Amino acid sequence: MARLVKFCKFLNTPQLSVTRVRCSSTLQKESLFFDSEVQSLMNRLAGLNYDKVFHLRKLGKDPERPIYQFMTEEELEEAKAEIKKKALKKLAMPPVMEERTTATQVLEKDELLAGFDTSKYVFTDISFGISERSRIIVVRETDGTLRTSNWDEQDRLNQTYFPREGRRHYVPTMFETDHLKEILEPSKYEYVLDRNCLQFEPDHPVYIRTCNTVFDHINEHRHFDSLHSTRHYGPMVFNFCWNKQLDELLAHLVWNDRLVEAVDAIKLYLKIHPDCKMNSTDLSSCLNEDLVRSFAKFESLKAGKIHMALEKLLESKQTTETILTGHGAK
Repeated sequence: MARLVKFCKFLNTPQLSVTRVRCSSTLQKESLFFDSEVQSLMNRLAGLNYDKVFHLRKLGKDPERPIYQFMTEEELEEAKAEIKKKALKKLAMPPVMEERTTATQVLEKDELLAGFDTSKYVFTDISFGISERSRIIVVRETDGTLRTSNWDEQDRLNQTYFPREGRRHYVPTMFETDHLKEILEPSKYEYVLDRNCLQFEPDHPVYIRTCNTVFDHINEHRHFDSLHSTRHYGPMVFNFCWNKQLDELLAHLVWNDRLVEAVDAIKLYLKIHPDCKMNSTDLSSCLNEDLVRSFAKFESLKAGKIHMALEKLLESKQTTETILTGHGAK
């Protein structure tokens, strides 16, 4: 009984402090990702195309039949507000975190238990209402050491006692790098990333590797709009800014006359890299075109491409304005 009481004392406090320690390495990227200004910029960049947000997905379920009804103006506004609320919920972004550590904390070493059994003993708090990341799980090693669980053990035990529908107890073959690269194409990006969110926690090494592989493929082939108006667009732009790989996306936005989005992407970059050369620029007094030029001058690795896209855009606008003026439209 005395040993049981002593064990319970270990469960009461140390594991909670260990959880905080294990998450400390994620604070820099995670806290930056959840910064209110960063979230606002990513939400604006993600867009809100209702047709794309609510497009039919192959989930093995029969789609709901559409309902048509007459509405007053007031009822229509309420319905629009409700639809927007549902759309924003679907666009909630998965968090971006640093890769988890494998560190554990030793709680006790009892030499009297050394060699007691050939197998380890795992003790799990299976109380309801506790998040998977904070659930108390400890392991008694065969040499008598009592320690906190590592993240792989945490995931496995959580899935054992509280299985999540669709999550496998093994790593599916599709997440192996060679297989993943074979299936990547615009129509598969969202599916792969959604499946990634279901299978792994956001700080799992395979989760991070999969996201990086998909984002690199998108950047290489310039398929940026395939994720527009999805919950993965914001994390994708965050990834490009974090790794200083914003050039291709910026050129794409400028080329397609989306200067406002290009400026938001630059602002996100400056928020993530506050010590960069461009941070001395006064954003409030800068025109959108000037801000893009400044980025190309100080931060871009492909300045020529961004300059060319911007000049083509300005030339196209000038030509359009000249034509409209000539026809008396302006």
